[in-house]
Amino acid sequence: MGQKKIRRKIWIGILLLGLTGAGYLMRDFLVGKMLYPAPWLGVKAPQAPLEEVALPLEGGIKVIAWRYRHPSPTPQTPVLIFFHGNAENLQTMAFSGIFTQFQQLNAHFLALDYPGYGRSGGRPSEGSLVAAGMAALDRAETDFPGQPVILAGWSLGAGIAFQVAARAPERLSGFIALSAWSSLEDVAKEHFPAWLVHALLRERYDSLAAAAQIACPALLIHGESDELIPVTHGAALSRQLPNLQRWLAVPHTGHNDLFSRREVWEALEGFVKQIAST
Repeated sequence: MGQKKIRRKIWIGILLLGLTGAGYLMRDFLVGKMLYPAPWLGVKAPQAPLEEVALPLEGGIKVIAWRYRHPSPTPQTPVLIFFHGNAENLQTMAFSGIFTQFQQLNAHFLALDYPGYGRSGGRPSEGSLVAAGMAALDRAETDFPGQPVILAGWSLGAGIAFQVAARAPERLSGFIALSAWSSLEDVAKEHFPAWLVHALLRERYDSLAAAAQIACPALLIHGESDELIPVTHGAALSRQLPNLQRWLAVPHTGHNDLFSRREVWEALEGFVKQIAST
């Protein structure tokens, strides 16, 4: 049986659970597990030169972030805040080598695990993830005062980045979104019937609405062959951002292989250099 048919049967089963009074909590639990799946690798302490920091949230909750300080900074060295995808955590990113590549961008960076991910406390939801993103922005400004801040995210992380940026556009010098959706509802409808999405989905992550609020220079990158979040989502966002510097649709590239493309890293490096020079 195809993967789409299997997923559709799962969602229909969740809906049927939700139609019973006792099933509402189970429905929310299962939808949450599909949207925020537990990454396969546990999170340990980072290896130097990365440092671990804790970001406080309301209710005494703390989320874990890893910080990198550029060894030879200038007053214009940017700090990049990065939000990862939904099935990732800090350890899987370290395992993939992405932090090593980030260190070549001539920037400081801060990457965090969302509530309920890795060793971060709390539970994942749109509200809690955006709150964690705002806490990361606060920490970046505290640790790197006066440095230009670039917000960046991939997949789910791009959805978070849009929401954080729309809430604090005046605090940003740059914005990067990779494999971004126009909204979670729109991308869900790419894979499931609209009636099922309307019945089940509570999270919104409306990036298209948020984009109009982001006045800083922006970079959008998307794989042309992305089957999970089609490139049409990125194209729609490119028409909405007021200060888009570049819209890069990468040929012969899907969703999970985006960071393996040389042109992606060249675009990231060029954008960081542009922000550092302004």
